[in-house]
Amino acid sequence: MLPTLMCLLLLFEAARGFMITVDAHETVCFFDRAHEKDKITVNFEVMEGGFKDIAVEILAPNNDRLYHAEAETNGRYTFAAIKDGQYTLCFDNTQSSLTPKILMFHFIVVKDLNYYIDPHKRADDVIEQSVLQENVNALSSQLMAIKHEQEYMHVRYKGHLEISDNVHFRIIAWSIFGPSLLLAMTILEIYYLKRFFEVKRVV
Repeated sequence: MLPTLMCLLLLFEAARGFMITVDAHETVCFFDRAHEKDKITVNFEVMEGGFKDIAVEILAPNNDRLYHAEAETNGRYTFAAIKDGQYTLCFDNTQSSLTPKILMFHFIVVKDLNYYIDPHKRADDVIEQSVLQENVNALSSQLMAIKHEQEYMHVRYKGHLEISDNVHFRIIAWSIFGPSLLLAMTILEIYYLKRFFEVKRVV
């Protein structure tokens, strides 16, 4: 039981989400190492900024391009590592002239099952049973998908709440300003008409 819990903790440690701001004319890249046949998962969503789109690029070792898109609002990509080395994820906002983009993303590397079977490849003794590891990986993948969805929903809720509060404040402000302006105009009109029809007597 304890090895299973330790493995789950390690898997979730590698699955934390990040929220970043990519300024206009800026490219931000992130790196992680993977071995051949490791499972790499990338998912992201642009939360704020302009048309909520950004250029995305995923590079294999030796800068071999695995994926490229000029304008993506969100996406989820899963692939097996083709070779050992450093994999790169880049978000490019150089097409935007003024607007920064705020986005949430996950960059996850899950070890291939052979990593846990072969003790020469494994640098730890987190788990010894490959079948148990496979079940843990499947459970972890499902839990991470739920966790990611909850994070996205939470960020969306905060954004919608800010918009709702802003609209509510404007409605209240206008409901006060409108009658106040009408009252002021009424007082000025009464004063003007009173002065206009006032009869001045010359003694």
